[in-house]
Amino acid sequence: MGELKKVLAGEADVPDTGVIETVQGHPEARRNETAFEKLDRNWGDLLQELRVMQTGTQIVTAFLIILPFQSRFEELVGGLEGWYVALLISAVLLTVLMLMPVVAHRRYFGRQIKNQTVAWGNLFVKICLAGLALLLIGCIAFITHLVLPDVIGWIVAGATAVVIIAVMTLLPPRSSVPVQE
Repeated sequence: MGELKKVLAGEADVPDTGVIETVQGHPEARRNETAFEKLDRNWGDLLQELRVMQTGTQIVTAFLIILPFQSRFEELVGGLEGWYVALLISAVLLTVLMLMPVVAHRRYFGRQIKNQTVAWGNLFVKICLAGLALLLIGCIAFITHLVLPDVIGWIVAGATAVVIIAVMTLLPPRSSVPVQE
């Protein structure tokens, strides 16, 4: 929540002075760029990350949207209809949420506040990653509950959830190199 407070307060700024960023803590591997160049690079990196996430999320959303038109959809029983609707709404909202950095960029274009736009974008990418993990876990649980016996379905869904959470939180390992502001 500390990062959210900084972004909301406009304190997640990058200074307007020139910076020299060290790559992986090695003084000989330096990136000589101004604060504005760093903001442009960070913004480009954020947009590229969003492009990767958007494609997968849009595919999941599309499959969820067409699911009711499949012949076996009528076989959903035992609360699975509500689960499906929750997954569909989550997927659509996540797709929209992934557009927010672009919306913010359009809204604030030309106002000389790219530092705040980058900070907002960074926050939204983190939220989207968490939302994507939850959406994938929900989809796996939904499908395994539908096609496997209850106990086996929950075991498979739980194991998949553990792997997804581990990959998204433990990989890559944390670096000992401090973040340079």
